[in-house]
Amino acid sequence: MKHILFFFLFITSCNLSGQKVTLNEPVEISTLMNRYVQKNLQETEIRGWRIQIISTSDRREMEQTKNKFDQLYPEIESNWNHVVPYYQVRIGAYEDKTTLMAFLMEIKEEFPTATPVVDNIEKTELLK
Repeated sequence: MKHILFFFLFITSCNLSGQKVTLNEPVEISTLMNRYVQKNLQETEIRGWRIQIISTSDRREMEQTKNKFDQLYPEIESNWNHVVPYYQVRIGAYEDKTTLMAFLMEIKEEFPTATPVVDNIEKTELLK
């Protein structure tokens, strides 16, 4: 960390004195960085978190719960999926668990079975 700070201060002082700084990056580093960027552009999903508000074997109960959530929180997308024999309703898209906890506590009053779950999330969902 000290080396990075020193480097930053060195670059800043060089720029303030009007000198031009040129960095020569080894070809191996450039190649590695290009691979890293390309891999991240190809991967459209990440492992993230959602809130599962219900998991039930009763489709009607699932539909009622989803409709109730959609009425209370129309701005938040909800999706259901069927993992035999359960119907699950999941909401939100969070990069880490700590960011969803405040909302989880808020909806626990209406949806007491709500729980955080790990899920594959499209990167574009996190940008919404």
